[in-house]
Amino acid sequence: SYLPGGSTITNTVDVVDAGATIAGKGYIIKTTSYLYKLEWNDSVAAVFYNNLWVDQNNLDPDKIAAFEKSGLFKLKLVGYEDAWADLQSSVFTSKTDQELIYIATIKAVDKAIAKLQRKYEEFRTKTPLTSVDPLTAKIGLKEGLEPNDKYEVLEQTMDENGKISYKRKSIIRVQKGMIWDNTYVPEDAKGQVPQQNINETHFIGSKAGLYPGMLIRQIN
Repeated sequence: SYLPGGSTITNTVDVVDAGATIAGKGYIIKTTSYLYKLEWNDSVAAVFYNNLWVDQNNLDPDKIAAFEKSGLFKLKLVGYEDAWADLQSSVFTSKTDQELIYIATIKAVDKAIAKLQRKYEEFRTKTPLTSVDPLTAKIGLKEGLEPNDKYEVLEQTMDENGKISYKRKSIIRVQKGMIWDNTYVPEDAKGQVPQQNINETHFIGSKAGLYPGMLIRQIN
């Protein structure tokens, strides 16, 4: 839902409670994002790979038709989160109402997804290190990063049977003042927002034994 105009917003209880204010023309968007998990087990996998699986070298029309009609796959609701985002037309003076609503909606969805990532362990942010000196990764405000958030650094290993596992090598924290703002900005508006001197987030912590490409995973 959206609430155009300052007078409307100040008379809306939900927005007042949230402490949101609008000066001039702008929009507040509320979104609800739902997190679902595919129910996957050995029996589902067996049916899928034996009866429904195709690839570029084996495009079986019967299997494709069976896949499209199959009721095999089910989703389980894990949880949901609400999020608000506001957008001022003073920053995007040339934008239409429809464009302003579109931008604010993207920002609200990003915030809701970030809340889901923080709340549910199976959905927590995972990404590779891009460098070790300094410690950096291509995540930022879009993923809901806050100063001192903790991440474990994982090294991938494979046993003699080909089974892959991950071993913790270090714990690093998000460095205050060095969080990359990777929230959505339209291409034609990038010249109207403050320039950043970083294009990835910096972390602090032990670098011993770490190397670029190692996976980091949020732990708080």
